[in-house]
Amino acid sequence: MARNKIREAAIGLFAEKGYAAATTREICQRAGVTKPVLYYHFKNKEQLYCELVLDACNESGKQLLLASQHKGTAREKLIAMMAADFALTMREPKLSTMFLRMVFPPGEGEPGIDCVQVGKEFVRLIASVVSEGIRRGELRGRAQEVAEALTGIHLIWSMSYVLTGGPKLDRNLARRMVNLLVDGCGNHSGQ
Repeated sequence: MARNKIREAAIGLFAEKGYAAATTREICQRAGVTKPVLYYHFKNKEQLYCELVLDACNESGKQLLLASQHKGTAREKLIAMMAADFALTMREPKLSTMFLRMVFPPGEGEPGIDCVQVGKEFVRLIASVVSEGIRRGELRGRAQEVAEALTGIHLIWSMSYVLTGGPKLDRNLARRMVNLLVDGCGNHSGQ
């Protein structure tokens, strides 16, 4: 119970203020616990932060992997993958904001989490589905480049949502995004 309260308080503060500006005192106040309770569950603020980020990355990876294993075409799998990650962002916007703060930190003092590696894993999983689609004749292009482009579009929409509250991140947006990339701009009808 206390551990979950600490985690929720930390997610909120890290999302609002960033890692460096959030203090253990503020986390304890928001969670309604004392510092000894925080330190019973977490060695320090850095361990708490890293655990939150790694748990979020693991959950995202798990959801993407499950979506990539759906039956259907590569396009359908890509839509399912984007929709699954969008659903996670909609469900946990503060966690997504915290993650974006990690990717674009304002300065020194952030824990040493390799967000580039996290991004590469995201791209790698998408590229594997694209490669499968290319082999089956469903998709064209270079798998890595298609995966990187899709990841970039996905990141822009996710950032827009956590910063402005819109657009709604749903399966329809995932479908439009994948169709735009797969069909090309000249063939996109907005469906």
